[in-house]
Formats: sequence, C-alpha cells, structure tokens
Amino acid sequence: MLHLKEMKKYFALAVSLGLVLGINIYFRSFTINFPQLKTRAKEVIGDVIRQGIAQDVYNKFPQFNPLAKDKLIKNRISEYKKINQKIINQQIKDGYRQLKDRYQDETGQTYLMELDCWHWSRYVENVLKLGHPGDQVVNGEERDLFMLAPSGFYLLWENSLYYFSAFLYKIFSLFKPVPLFTFLFYLPLLFITVFIVSLYFFSFRYGSYIGAVTSCLFVGLSAIFLQRSHAGWFDKDILNLLFPLWVIWAYILAYAAPSFKKRSLWICISSLSVGLFCFTWTHWWFVFFIIIIYEFLSLAYLIFARFYLKKENLTLCKQHLSSLFLFLSFSFFWIIIFSRTAPIIALYKQLQQALILNKPLMASIWPNVYSTVGELRNLGLKEIVNSIGGPLLSISSLLCILALLIGALQNRRYTGFKREAVFILVIWALAMFFASSRGIRFVMFLPLPLGVSLGWIMNDLYEYFKNKKNIWGIISAIIVFFIFSVVCIGRASEVAKNMYPLMDDTWYKVLNLIKEKTPQEAIINSWWDFGDWFKVVAGRRVIFDGQSQDKPQAYWMAKALLSNNENEAIGILRMLNNGGNKAFEIINEHIKDQLQAVLLLESIIAAEPEKAEAALLDYLPLPAAQEVMKILFSTPPRACFIVENTMLPKMGAISYLGTWDFSKVYIAKNFNLQEKDQIMEHLKKLGRDNQDIQRFYQEVFLIKPGSLDDWLSRRVLFYSGLVNGQEKDGEVFFDNGFIYNPKEQTIRSNAGQVPRSLFVLNDNELTEKGYPNANVIFSIFVMKNKDNYACVLLDRELANSMLMRLYFFNGQGLRHFIPFIQAAEGNDYILVFNIAW
Repeated sequence: MLHLKEMKKYFALAVSLGLVLGINIYFRSFTINFPQLKTRAKEVIGDVIRQGIAQDVYNKFPQFNPLAKDKLIKNRISEYKKINQKIINQQIKDGYRQLKDRYQDETGQTYLMELDCWHWSRYVENVLKLGHPGDQVVNGEERDLFMLAPSGFYLLWENSLYYFSAFLYKIFSLFKPVPLFTFLFYLPLLFITVFIVSLYFFSFRYGSYIGAVTSCLFVGLSAIFLQRSHAGWFDKDILNLLFPLWVIWAYILAYAAPSFKKRSLWICISSLSVGLFCFTWTHWWFVFFIIIIYEFLSLAYLIFARFYLKKENLTLCKQHLSSLFLFLSFSFFWIIIFSRTAPIIALYKQLQQALILNKPLMASIWPNVYSTVGELRNLGLKEIVNSIGGPLLSISSLLCILALLIGALQNRRYTGFKREAVFILVIWALAMFFASSRGIRFVMFLPLPLGVSLGWIMNDLYEYFKNKKNIWGIISAIIVFFIFSVVCIGRASEVAKNMYPLMDDTWYKVLNLIKEKTPQEAIINSWWDFGDWFKVVAGRRVIFDGQSQDKPQAYWMAKALLSNNENEAIGILRMLNNGGNKAFEIINEHIKDQLQAVLLLESIIAAEPEKAEAALLDYLPLPAAQEVMKILFSTPPRACFIVENTMLPKMGAISYLGTWDFSKVYIAKNFNLQEKDQIMEHLKKLGRDNQDIQRFYQEVFLIKPGSLDDWLSRRVLFYSGLVNGQEKDGEVFFDNGFIYNPKEQTIRSNAGQVPRSLFVLNDNELTEKGYPNANVIFSIFVMKNKDNYACVLLDRELANSMLMRLYFFNGQGLRHFIPFIQAAEGNDYILVFNIAW
C-alpha cells in the first residue's frame, strides 16, 4: 500500500512538473518557426479569395439585395474551397514560408533575437577559437578589439556564460555537429528548463503541487520574463534569476539544518551560487545584499526583543551572527576564486551608478546615456503592474505576499524554512519594486517572489478547506487555481505571437555586403544600437555599441548627427576614428578642468590645423599638443557611416545627448557652492557668451530640482517618417493631409494645421519660409525625388542636420560622404556611406 502511495506521489510530481515545463517551453519555441505567421498566411489567402469572389458577385449581380449578395458570396467561397483545397493549402504554405523567411537565414535558421545575443555569441566563438572571450590578452587582461575602435575595450570578469556555453557546445558536437550560432539559439531552452525545475521544487516544499504549478506559470509566463528567455534569446537573463534563486534557497535551507555542520554546508552552497552569479553578471550584488539586509533586520528585531520586549534569545542571535559571518566569508572566497578581486573593487562604483542609473546629471560633465535608454526609463505603479501580468495577477500576488508576511510575523503560524523564506522574499520584492521604478528591465525580477507567494497562499487555501472537509471551498480553490492558470497561459500566448528577431534579411544582406566590400581594418560609424551586428555579422570594428554606450563617444556621435556643418561633423568623426575620446583625456590631463577641456576641444575640431595647434599650445606642452593634433587631423583607417530608419524615432534620445550644454552643467553643479561672480568669471574665460550665462544663472534658481535634467539639454524630434504625396492639378496632396503648391511654394492642411515653417530643397539650396500664425510645434520639409514628392514633419533645428542630409537626401551635396550600399523597404532605408577623409 505504501509503495502504491509513493508511486502515485511520483506520478503526480512528474505529470505536474512535465506540464508546467512543457507549457513554458512551448511558448518559448514560437521563435523557431513562428506558428502565428501560418495563421496570418491563412487569413491573407482567405481575404484574397473572399475579395475576388465578392468582386465577381458584385459585377454579375449588381441588382441583388446586399443580404442576397452576402449569401451568394459565402456559398461560392465554400464551393471554391472544396474544389481548390490543395491549391489553397499550397498558397498558405508558400505565404507562410515567405513571411517567416524574412527572419531566417538561407538554411531556415531563425536569426538570434536581440542585439546583446550577437555580442555574447562572438565571445563564445572566441573561447572556442582562442581559449578566452577577448580578441587579445594584454598584461593578463582580455581586450575586445572590435569595441570602442580604435583602442578597444578591456573585458570585465562576467565570463561564465561564454565558457560554459563553449563547453556545452563541444560536448554536444561530439554527438551532432551543428553551427555554433544554431546551438546558441536553442541553448536558452536548456537554461529555462533548469530554472523551471529549480523554481518548481523550491515552491513545492511548502506549496505542494498547486503552489509549484502556480509559481512556475506565474513566473515563467510573465510577459517581461517570457520576452527575455525564449529560443534565440542567448543572454544572461535566465541565469540572472536562476543563481539568485539558488542563493536564497540554499541559505534558507541552512536555517532548517539540524546541525551547525549542515548549516555551514548550505551556507557554503549559497555562497558558491553568489560566486557563480558574480562570474555571470556585474550586478550580482543585489541578491548578496538581500541576504545581508535580511540578517541585519533579524538581528535588529532580536535586539529590540531583548531590550523592549524582555525576550532574550541568545542562541538565535548567535545563529544569525554566525550565518552572516559565514555567508560573507564564503561569498568573498568564491568571488575571488571565480573572478579575482575586480568585482569587490568595482562594487562601490556600481552602487554609486545604481543610484544615478537613469539620471542625466552625474559627477562627470558628460551626459548619462542610460538616461535616454528605453529599458531604464522610470516607471509608474500602473506600468509595473501591467508588466508583471496585469491587474488581476499583480494585485492578487501582492495581497498574497502581504498575507504571507502577516503569517510569518505570527511566529506560531509559519516556522523554519517557510518563515525565513517569506522574510527574504518580501525583502526581494521591496528591493525590486524600487529598482523597477528606476528602469523597466528590473521588473523581470519581481515575478519570482510574487509568484512563489501566490502559489503558497493558493495551496494554503486549498489545504485549509481540505482540512475543514469543506467540499465547496475545495472546489472554489481549484476553480481559482484554474482561472489564474488560464490567465497566465492566455497572456503568454499573446506575448509569444509578437516575438520576432530584430535582425531580418535586409539587414543581414547589408551587413554581409559590408563584410565583402570593406577591408578588415575598416571602422563602422553609426549610433550604438546595431553595433553588435556590425561587429559580429559584418565583422568590423565600431566606435561604440550597446555594451559601451555609456562612454563620451555617445555625445560626440550625437553631435555629429545633429551638426549642420559638414566640416564639424567630419572633424568629430576623424577624432573618434583616430582615438575615440583620447584627445579630450590628453587635454584634461594637463589643464585639469573638464569643462575647459571639452570647450577647448569643441572650438578646434572644425578649425584649420594652424589655428587649432596655436590654440592647443596656449594650454598644453608641445608633445601633448602634437599628440592631440595627430588625433584630430591625421587620416584615419577606412571607415563607413550608416544611417537607417530607426534613427528617426530615436532622435529624442540622440538630440538630448547631442545638445548637451556644458555651461548649464557647470552652473547646475556649482550655483550652491560658489558665488555668482566666480561662476560668471570662469565661464567668460572659457569663451562663453556673457548674456547666455547670465540668463542660465537666473534660470537655474527658478527651475525645480526635479526639472533640472530637462533644462540641461533639449530634445528635437521627427514627428513623422517620410510621407508620400501625389501631384494633381498643380498641387501635391500628401497622405497626412497637407497640400503643397510647388509654384507658389506654400503649404496648407485639410485639418487647419499651420506649421512653424516650410523647408524646400532646390539644387542643394535649402530655403525656409516661416509662418507667424503657426498653431503646431513642427515644421514641414518638402522634397522632390525625380517625379515623386514626399514630406517629413520635424523640429526646424533638424532641417539642415547631417542626419537629414544623409538619410533623406542620400548625402547629396556632401563632400565627405560617398554613397556605398543602399537598401529600402518602402520608405524605410538603410544607407551606408564611405567616409572620404
């Protein structure tokens, strides 16, 4: 009989675990062949058939009543499908293939999903070829020669993903050789399997089957996590949840251990997970501090109980102290074993950066690029709730974790493992709520404590009614469990249907053309977003990319894109391609004033060499001046410049960096520290306009501290992409309702909109006509290409920018940008220019 019970238990365990694992993997497998596109192809073919038959019916029976026509159409569609089912099936198959081929290479393999995936994959490739992730080892440090060209970038310690993936690939290749990137595409499914199994058994201990299944569905199918853990998402996100789960699981087990020896062993395992996490991600310390905060709060409560409640528990106090000491000691030991001392040294700096992660004004004079990154934008409570799983799931899970906390505070209700787990999960949830308000990407860490809490409470309710033998209560608990499961699965289905790689055939072909037609030493200049593709697919060095976007190169590149002076833009690019930000660093090293250094550099970038050298010699010794001159004016290696359609909606972020006002930054940093005369005199010596700095100083006192970031710079925008127009009776009618008269060069709108101004380009000459009675904030730029007209809505400051001239006019009239490769899909372009130095 006992044997039968055990068999039933293991069978239920296997079925429930297999079920949640299968559901999680199923939705994460959508990116392999995009089954949603088969449905779309079926709908498209159905619409084509319906439209064709409807047109035929309307032509043959125009006198029929609409109801009769509809009936006739339905009958004919039904007959057509019966007769031509094979043809229809083939059309659907062909349409499906055509839709999904856009996201797959010539072998039918889906491209890696996101930008970072390509970057990490290159490091795995290096491990297999060179034995280490970097391209080169210099003085014991590994350097990536493709990042931050021409100098390169020294890698950090977070290398476990690359070594482990390379090891798994070698093992797998013994049985079935496959291309590396194909293997890495499917590897996240292995990682998610390990994570779901770990989460299942962690939740199972006190949540049984209901708790474990609920937790795995809630966490695994949460939109924010599903989007970052599916097939093709070769990144660290799954591991960034897996290792913290192991850390807290082992640490909680230590408190349930019957002896000091076993407790020490579990703490050692928990600390080992900390070491592995550190070897994986630079922000490993969040779970490290969760444990420390838990221990400090526990000790604070024991001290409070001793002095105010007169409850002395010296044994428990010693247990917490010894656990904290062991955890700290073992953690630092494993960190040093895996990553040496670099993470510990960097910890203080990382904590500082965490506090100003998305704040534009930092200790440095340079703008903080992270303040413009969509993943790190501030979130309100409503957005956090929607990102977790919607109001029903989020509010329910929040109530559950609150109920668990109340139960844990009542010592007799929860004891041992569950009590300690509740306290740590609550600390985790509070910490991640704060982090989520600083950036949307951190919402991914919230579902785990909330999902476990939801599962445990649902199991508690079921057990309560079961013990009371309340059949209606049991049925109600089961119904609620199924409702939550269906909601989780329904939301996951919607998310999975919208998961596509950023890479497509057009980009893949352009990048391969660059690889074929440029020398290996060439450098690609562009905005940072697609830098990882340039490095991996095109195999070329980049000025900056997603992993180095926080460098001053972002300011210089944004300034070049916004510049209306080609000489200034090419001067900036020449400086970047010869030395990155090194010219600034040399100047600042000697004059030791960041503001003065950057203003001096900006004043000479577009100057004649003789004037630039004379200006430098006023501040620098001859050798340093000559080194800066070499960076600014010597001919760089072969380089390309890429502009593409996604730069238009990103212009808000780009312009915020490129219009950064260093005088305002200086005033903002010093108006509470120095007298006005000191500030004014310093800025005058640096050549700043007296009226401007007087106005800035007055403004800074009127602006609230929370609005100061918006004052430091300004955003200029494109309000539309390229809008097509049709000429009729001497006027051009645009699709957005504007009407242009080419002869009179006037613009009007059907909706009564009056733009700030009208820009027209004729024979490389840009003319502007202003409208004093403007009632909208944008201007309109009208252009003619052969016989076709188009327009774009934009802030007037962008009309003569380098981005405008490169993207919309293909470099027409520019001397230094030679068209090289062009790709277009409708009005969306990818344009590659050779830079003629």
